[in-house]
Amino acid sequence: MRLSLPGAAQRRLLALVPVILVVLVGALTYERSRLVVADVREVERSHETLEASGSLLTRAIDAETGQRAYLLIGDETFLQPYKGARADIQQLLRSLRELTRRDAAQMARLNTIEQLVNQRFSLLDSSIEQRRIGRLNVVRDSVSQLRGKEKMDQLRGAVAALQAQERSLLSERRAAEQRGVTTATILIILAALVAVLLSALINIAISRALDDQHKANVDLRRVNEDLERQSGQLEEQAVEMESQAAELEATSEDLRSTNDALSRTTQAAELLSDASRVLSSTLDYEKTLEAVAQLAVGEISDWCAVDLVDPDGAIRQVVVAHIDGAKIKWAKELRERYPPDHAGPTGVGQVIRTGRPEIYPDITDEMLAASARDADHLDILRELRFKSALVVPMIARGRTLGALTLVSGEKGRHYGDAELALAMELATRSALAIDNAQLYRSALAASEAKSAFLATMSHELRTPLNAIIGYQSLLKEGIDGPLSDAQLAHLNRIRASADHLLSLIDEVLTFSRVEAGKEVVQREDVSLRSVIDQAITMITPLAEVKGLTVRVEGDDPQLFTDGGKVRQILLNLLSNAIKFTDSGEVVIRSRAYEKTVEVSVADTGIGIAAENLERIFDPFWQVEQRSTRKVGGTGLGLSVSRTLAQLVGGDIRVESEPGKGSTFTLTLPVRQA
Repeated sequence: MRLSLPGAAQRRLLALVPVILVVLVGALTYERSRLVVADVREVERSHETLEASGSLLTRAIDAETGQRAYLLIGDETFLQPYKGARADIQQLLRSLRELTRRDAAQMARLNTIEQLVNQRFSLLDSSIEQRRIGRLNVVRDSVSQLRGKEKMDQLRGAVAALQAQERSLLSERRAAEQRGVTTATILIILAALVAVLLSALINIAISRALDDQHKANVDLRRVNEDLERQSGQLEEQAVEMESQAAELEATSEDLRSTNDALSRTTQAAELLSDASRVLSSTLDYEKTLEAVAQLAVGEISDWCAVDLVDPDGAIRQVVVAHIDGAKIKWAKELRERYPPDHAGPTGVGQVIRTGRPEIYPDITDEMLAASARDADHLDILRELRFKSALVVPMIARGRTLGALTLVSGEKGRHYGDAELALAMELATRSALAIDNAQLYRSALAASEAKSAFLATMSHELRTPLNAIIGYQSLLKEGIDGPLSDAQLAHLNRIRASADHLLSLIDEVLTFSRVEAGKEVVQREDVSLRSVIDQAITMITPLAEVKGLTVRVEGDDPQLFTDGGKVRQILLNLLSNAIKFTDSGEVVIRSRAYEKTVEVSVADTGIGIAAENLERIFDPFWQVEQRSTRKVGGTGLGLSVSRTLAQLVGGDIRVESEPGKGSTFTLTLPVRQA
């Protein structure tokens, strides 16, 4: 290489070469670092999206759990988790919209999720309002529950689709991040090599230039000094680049640690989500606790046990799980051989008494020796290779229901604050599921006790009532001598009152049998017109007393159904129509379709307000208030009638307007499938 520039100009040009190299290498390093940081931020954005979407689904389940608790208990306190979850979900939706604003496909999925959330909360709000006004039959309606489940399944699917796409993006962004780090390192090394190579070429060029300038020895020495200084600068730059490479490696290590922490957080969120799904799937809490223990085993522990407090205060282990199913039987035998001391200062008993968790990050041999009963017991504990353990209380509504124990063994995991927080959350959700199940069982027991009481009282009332009816018949027949017209009138009133009381008792008995699930359906081929005629025959005396006309019109189809129950339904509807009609007529119309038959009972009575059209089917509820009503009755007739209609595969609906009468329509299948 030969330069033809004058000596001074040549030296100035050569002095600029290192500066240019430093600027180029610095610019290249800055650009690659900026790209790496951008990739890191995209990875963080994906993790935040996954975490927020998982939290959204978890809070949706929490809201549904709080709503279900309120529907079961009716206590507004249970709506606090529901309201809190609803506010959290709105915040999470805003966060997700910010995180995915640059991805049109994810924004579309998020719009779908937001619509599903709004629809689901609309259903939940509707159920809560129905519960507040006491419309339990609407709350328990299977169609409404199915709609809610469908919306929840759609929400899970939409969230899963969003997460699947985000995980795909996460994999791509991690790969881009790794490529960026690798590329930056290679480019920096190549730039350093090029700088060294150019320096060597410059040295050669300077040497040849100095050979051509024999008369410029002083200038040559100055050039050499300049080159030495430049060489020192290049060495310093090389050291600095090595330092930058080390910093990039440290940054990558920090990112890997952050990714690991995010992975653990995602794993914990998935565990809690799965646990919530399992706990809300059934009211048999011992089975759900076993499923939750199986979820915990392998994810965060090698052993998982659940101990509950019985009503008598005794502590009973209901679940024990291990990653190796064969060891569960062995663990139970070991527990029988060495029963735990629940009265001791540590362990399950102490946690249940105090409500405070215990954590053992590192289980030492000294700790094992202190807890062993004898030498054999110590040998067994050592073979188990316990590494870490924690025991947390299961608290619901201020009561400690039991304790959850997690133990790490073969995997060697050591528990810390993160695992303790996860275990506390898992225990709290399990406790709430247990408490809800116990409350539901108590409600069922109370309902059964009420039905048993009604049945017993009704039977006890029938015995003296039958005697009254019998003696009335004997007196009316003149067994003890002839009676005057006034006495016969009094006997007729006694019989009418007794018959009325007998019908009320029959209503209560039917209601108690239906509530207890003991009402039996006996189907046979029957003529609809014959059933209607039987009901009219029984109700005609009551209609004649009030001067009302009872008229029948329509079809006479054959049905395969329980004729007795259909007759009882029609008798109740006719009794109500006559009871609340002072003038006019009652019309029974029947109409046959291909698969169903409709029988309507229309009157010209007082009518029913729109807000009461469904309440009239509630047990013991009547249109007229007790303080002002003019007619009697238990308030069970319509409730029993609708239940009997549903038992034979039909239903009852009502149309009414105050002052213009009412029409009750009974729908029956021609033949039950």
